[in-house]
Amino acid sequence: MPRFFKYKFEGGIKPHIALCCLLLGEYEAELKKQKEREKNNQRKKQKYDNHPWGIYPFLVKILSFGYLHNQLNNPADYIRDQFFRVAHVIPTHVVPSDVLRKKIKNKGLPVPNYFLDPDDPRQFPPHIALLVMLQDGEMESRKLDSFLNRLVFSSFALISLLLRIVLEVIGGAGAIWGGAEVVKLRNADNAELWRWLSIGVGVLCFARFVTLNVPYKEDEGDILGPAGPWSLRLSLRLRA
Repeated sequence: MPRFFKYKFEGGIKPHIALCCLLLGEYEAELKKQKEREKNNQRKKQKYDNHPWGIYPFLVKILSFGYLHNQLNNPADYIRDQFFRVAHVIPTHVVPSDVLRKKIKNKGLPVPNYFLDPDDPRQFPPHIALLVMLQDGEMESRKLDSFLNRLVFSSFALISLLLRIVLEVIGGAGAIWGGAEVVKLRNADNAELWRWLSIGVGVLCFARFVTLNVPYKEDEGDILGPAGPWSLRLSLRLRA
């Protein structure tokens, strides 16, 4: 049995420690690759590196004023992404999980939710995160990075967003317009008034939609979306 599944008296180690060791190794390897790419880009005088999606991630951050990040479909990529944001403050020696959280918070950085307190409802169990990373090392989930899979998820997300706008924004304005006609409040003489009332309600509905859906700093810990750990399952990831 792996040591991160054993109790301390059995010679086991904490899952968050094993996860830190694994991700720190990947982080250092990624830094070396970035340095090599920077050298190659300077020689070739390229402005952007050879990212598979070109400058798309850069444009996403610019257009969203830094609130949004590039879409990640592979659960292991979510785990890496959050760890790499705080990797420079992660101690190289063994520390308890509460000390680790304190070091990250003291730097004003979001705590990855696999490092959150177990009592926090947003916590993603570190032993599950570790298993996800080990599974990714076997290339079992690389199919999630395929172009077809990205296209399906992106299309589904876009259609879902448009449908929510139709239902929650345009639907609110349309309800005022149609409801006024049903109860015979709207007629040919006051149609223009009700048109502006419907537009006003539509504006309020849009403001509500933005307020409920705009990303907040406290949402940083939700690495796998509203479905939490069960976002690893395709059907629930789509529903999330």
